[in-house]
Amino acid sequence: MKCATDFLRLVAATALVSLPACGSTSEPGAAPYEAPPAWEDDDGKADAVTEGKKSDFFAANTFWYVRVKSWDPQHMSPSSLAEATQVEGAELEVFRARPDMAGHCPDAEVGEGDRVHATADFSLRTSGNFTNGTPKSSYKVKFTAKSARLFGMRALNLKAMWNDVSQLRESIAWDQFRKARVAAPRHTYARFCIDGRYYGLYSVIEQVDESFLGTHFGDNDEGNLYKAYWEDIGPATLEHRRGADGDDSGRQYFTASEIEERTYQLQTNEKPDDDPKLQTYDDLAAFIRTVNGVGLPGDGKAKFDTPQYRESMEAIFDVRGFLRWAGVNTLLGAWDNYYRTPSNYYLYNSGPKSEPKGFMSRPYFHWIPWDYDNSLGVDPMGIDWQYGDIVDWRKTSGGPAIPLVENLLANSELRAYYLDHLDYVLDTAFREDLLSEALGAEGSGGGIDRVRVSAFLEADGPQSPPHTGRQFTNDQVYWNGFEHQELWWAGSMHAWGIKHFVIMRQDSARKQLAEWRKLHPKGSSGASFPDAPTAIPE
Repeated sequence: MKCATDFLRLVAATALVSLPACGSTSEPGAAPYEAPPAWEDDDGKADAVTEGKKSDFFAANTFWYVRVKSWDPQHMSPSSLAEATQVEGAELEVFRARPDMAGHCPDAEVGEGDRVHATADFSLRTSGNFTNGTPKSSYKVKFTAKSARLFGMRALNLKAMWNDVSQLRESIAWDQFRKARVAAPRHTYARFCIDGRYYGLYSVIEQVDESFLGTHFGDNDEGNLYKAYWEDIGPATLEHRRGADGDDSGRQYFTASEIEERTYQLQTNEKPDDDPKLQTYDDLAAFIRTVNGVGLPGDGKAKFDTPQYRESMEAIFDVRGFLRWAGVNTLLGAWDNYYRTPSNYYLYNSGPKSEPKGFMSRPYFHWIPWDYDNSLGVDPMGIDWQYGDIVDWRKTSGGPAIPLVENLLANSELRAYYLDHLDYVLDTAFREDLLSEALGAEGSGGGIDRVRVSAFLEADGPQSPPHTGRQFTNDQVYWNGFEHQELWWAGSMHAWGIKHFVIMRQDSARKQLAEWRKLHPKGSSGASFPDAPTAIPE
């Protein structure tokens, strides 16, 4: 008790916390661990290359050991891996593993029967925005031959969770999106080693690529996939752009000749030998015109609160899937996306169900979220996201205009759906008691036990500098991540304990909902939940 009291006093006294040692939180122990349940599949088909299915890899409670052997030491630094690098003679292996294995690189604790993949056809590079060039980098493994793919996957994202002291936030966020029936990447964990050196615990996120599109959109998997950045035309706000000559075609949405330097970066159909007509951005321009109500009668916000606006949006966009994402996102306080940056999301044009190749003339877009370590109380801007306005996002964020949220929520019918879904999420998923049950206490086999040993192995003692380059000590991981205490670091960075953030956020959202219920009584949208993913229109 004295240690906890000293910790709270220290938080109150300083804006840069160095958490006190309270016993050896670095000792891994041997917590009980429940084996993964029977695996479920997406489509019932095993991958022809790897003996298994992609859903096997991301099944509940899975944990993996990824190791690289015979890697060139000259290509070990983040700067040397800024571009995709292949090393002749290097081999990548992936093993089923247990999160409570004691060894840093548990070669002696896995056997041939645990190995699910081995290949020499791969490249490695650093990845990410915040994490690119940091001491503990995020990495992307790309399989360079079809025969080298892992469970049908073309790439493996190893994310360093740079700003997530708990090592748990992304896991929680992706689970919330899954429960909300949002088309989102899947998640698991892995330890990562290169030639016997422990690089640490990594969050593994399903790559949004052709394989992902095939899983989620079936035969409509050849459309245009855009990823949003902050590049040539600034942030990816989806605001309408018009040239001096009145042109508002796709040409208005990029100035850079190189796709990787654009705000909206085309991820498919982008190669020089692909059809140039697919690279005009005209489909994106049509979507943005619709978002902004171009051509609809009326002025100001009034024109968005009409059946015509709702129908025009529903004809070109999975509106309800987006609104389910939006509700979960604002509850998570996840700002590093369309909420505040705005960037860090995907838009996918699948086209109509009956004409998959007609996506340029008849676009139909879907929202795909990305990157959730900056959520659940992580903040560098002094913003209390737990008290954020559930409808007026800019009132909270102070960021630029975000017409996709603002215009949709200006529509009474769509706002009623959004509020009803928020109510449902608060009742069934975004609850402190359910979160506590999923995380568990140490030794319970819950989410904390899934990360505890591997996280603590990144340093030699409770307050020792992590040898992996992670910016948090083991004590900070323990107190903020597992005991849910508040933390300040690096001057302005702040993180609430996850459970405390959820309690505050739920209370604030409930109070705001009560006010909105005067205008939109509960159930007024007529929707029932969980709402199935919107079918691609015929």
